Amino acid sequence: MKHIGERIRARRHALAMSQARLAEAAGITASAVSQIESGAIRTLRNDTLARVALALQTTALELTAGLESESAALPADELRLLESYRQLDAPLKDIALKLVRALKS
Repeated sequence: MKHIGERIRARRHALAMSQARLAEAAGITASAVSQIESGAIRTLRNDTLARVALALQTTALELTAGLESESAALPADELRLLESYRQLDAPLKDIALKLVRALKS
């Protein structure tokens, strides 16, 4: 049975993503990614798991249980939006989030 770190590593490899890139996208350290993938860390806080899943363009359910959901693959427009967001500097990310929240209201 695969542990969460093995699923994270497999998904990261499928996306041709480095540990450093995953760490940056998920807001954790590269060391933490390495420890998770090796199995040294086997449980993640919910918010960390959500960020890792988002960075890997999948769901927390897929990563924790290996169960694919219909929403595991993001639509192309959402992927473009996510990639654009990731390329912003921190102050611009804050502005982008405020804009999205304002559009939701």
